[in-house]
Amino acid sequence: MKKLPALRIKDFKKIDISRWTVPLITSLVVTVILIISLATRNGQPQTQKVSEETTPVIENPDIIPLPSPSLRSSNSIEAVLKINQPRRSFQTTPLSLKQVGQMLFAAQGVTANWGGRTVNSEKSVFPLSTYLLVKSVEKLEPGLYQYVPGDRLPAHQLLPLKLGDMIEILYTIVNQTPLKEPPAVIVLSGNFSKMAEAYGGVAHNNEVILEAGAAAQNMYLQAESLRLGMVALPNFDAANVKSLLSLPGEETIFYIIPFGLPQE
Repeated sequence: MKKLPALRIKDFKKIDISRWTVPLITSLVVTVILIISLATRNGQPQTQKVSEETTPVIENPDIIPLPSPSLRSSNSIEAVLKINQPRRSFQTTPLSLKQVGQMLFAAQGVTANWGGRTVNSEKSVFPLSTYLLVKSVEKLEPGLYQYVPGDRLPAHQLLPLKLGDMIEILYTIVNQTPLKEPPAVIVLSGNFSKMAEAYGGVAHNNEVILEAGAAAQNMYLQAESLRLGMVALPNFDAANVKSLLSLPGEETIFYIIPFGLPQE
């Protein structure tokens, strides 16, 4: 192999380095800018653009998430319709959080990303509110809770309002046997004014009443599917019940619904 001659100092004088000066300086400037940019980005919190479809999550330590509702069961709707009937006496066996959540979902659960629920509502007003009175439910303290179904997207949560066994007090006020020893009670109320606003101030109370009836029927069928029992009680001293539960003045109570494992 032919040996290459060694470079000598005088050979470097022949190389024109002027043409490399500008690109070299440019590369150095770009590198410095990139280093400064990365250092600044790492030292400051980044702002993330939130799309209009993103729903911000508001964390509330008092909110109790419910287990995701089941959308299938071993019972057909026809079989449940056949055995559906009011149950007026209940075992003292505690209910699970899953059973309670499923009953609340049947009443007012959000089922569509535009806010649709398990019960249809005229003009999509959804004027009903659902409350849960707890005596014996796993993972829940005795007390009063409000069901939070969600708005456009499902939330499926409970908001504690009052603690303490109020079912016993409710029984003394209403004085009906089904309220003597149920592990839980659902109170269904509605706001007539909210529906009227959707109709330009014209009262449409019938729509709210029919909606409440549909929610109660959903719960009847759901209870039978879960092998639970319930009864929707429509007759009671509404003023005293509202006072006990401290419900807003504009709300009208339609049903008091004790439920649990049936005795019969």
